[in-house]
Amino acid sequence: MFRCKQFAIRQDKCAMKVNTDSLILGSWAYVEGANSVLDVGTGTGILALMLAQRTPECVLIDAIEVDYDAAQQASENAANSKWPHRINVLCKSLQEHNGGHYDVIVSNPPYFLAAHADTKAYDEQSVQRATARQIGSLTPADLFSYSQRWLARNGWLNCVYPYADKAEILAQAEEWDLRAVHLMDISHDDTRAPYLCAFRFQHAHESSLDRYQETLFIRNKAGEYSEAYKALCKPFYLKF
Repeated sequence: MFRCKQFAIRQDKCAMKVNTDSLILGSWAYVEGANSVLDVGTGTGILALMLAQRTPECVLIDAIEVDYDAAQQASENAANSKWPHRINVLCKSLQEHNGGHYDVIVSNPPYFLAAHADTKAYDEQSVQRATARQIGSLTPADLFSYSQRWLARNGWLNCVYPYADKAEILAQAEEWDLRAVHLMDISHDDTRAPYLCAFRFQHAHESSLDRYQETLFIRNKAGEYSEAYKALCKPFYLKF
């Protein structure tokens, strides 16, 4: 079980466990003024629960998950939290979901490509873990096309993708008239290149903000969690 300050996550039925990427995204996602939230690929339900903690009681959260076992566990985690009446877990794909317009869409999507023919990296990987990790089950185009249609006029799409794909993700988003207004490169420490990028998108025709970019180092030179990382995730981590 993974415990946060205001809720706990059971994850034995989930292919993808709680990880640093989700904790960063759930802490960083822009949710100000939202009344409705969609968590795409909720897994354990960690993002839905984090956003429930960060938003007022009036905010309703739909959390969709294509894997049945993970959806069941996310539903149980929500039911055992302080916010069971605010989180609605649905076992379905994004392509099947029509929940109306959302003020905020958040996703820590699968983003690994399938293994090359000359490697056995995924040979013993379960179908559930492959779905949770590999990009074929939810492509950037799937997420962006859905957001173009169902993200509210002044809404926000918050997501993460590998840093190596940053330029391609920005280009794909523009094809769907989504503009990145805030980017955060994420690195393990200042001796290594970023491995992940967090994105905040708005509809291009609605956004007048200058693009802001920053870098988050998870650890400092001493190998301890950085002050910036602790400040970001302090509402959730028991150790901070």
